[in-house]
Amino acid sequence: MPNPPSQLKTGKGAAFVNSQLRRLPRNDDVWEADFGPLDEGATWLGLVVCPPSGAILASDFCDRVPNVNDLATLLAQAMRRPALGYASRPERLRVADNPDWAELLPRLRELGVEIEVVKRPKASQAALREFRQELQKSRSAKPGPSDNIEQEYAAVAQWVRGCGWIEIGDQEGFGFSVRALDSGGLVFEDAKCRSLSEAMASLESGLTAAMKDMGIVNR
Repeated sequence: MPNPPSQLKTGKGAAFVNSQLRRLPRNDDVWEADFGPLDEGATWLGLVVCPPSGAILASDFCDRVPNVNDLATLLAQAMRRPALGYASRPERLRVADNPDWAELLPRLRELGVEIEVVKRPKASQAALREFRQELQKSRSAKPGPSDNIEQEYAAVAQWVRGCGWIEIGDQEGFGFSVRALDSGGLVFEDAKCRSLSEAMASLESGLTAAMKDMGIVNR
């Protein structure tokens, strides 16, 4: 049975509060936001992507079909605490033609964000496909010598060799948290991975996009 439609949460305690987000500076970027199923629909991954670089600004997991509050929370995260860049509002946002998002769109327009409704946002769908491939690769990889780790996670290896450092930990009751940092602070973070292998796959994907955006050549 499909999930009943959810009403957008507003006001105190809500993630998406117009009065707070309106204070953020407005950039000239175009963002894309979308969710896609993982594990045959048991888990969904949401991404906010900035084309054409494909930089991932925010990510989140859902253990059910996402609703309007999940999209609102994801976008608020991208605006307030983006994985790359500074806190800001985009000039334009591309979202899928999904009636469940309808209640959020007028509130985004109130923030001065132009809305473009498309069949499927191409950049965010490409990032979702890449994540699925990395996840499948990490799950199907056979155990091997430790020196194969640098081959499997080339971006992570390059990052810790000369760009910055990473932090990985198990948050009791919340799953694995993974972060990549450099001298300037946080570069990438995913706090909702369900396993170490998923955290490493997310870190590899996130650092690949981050280094591309920073102009660092992958070796």
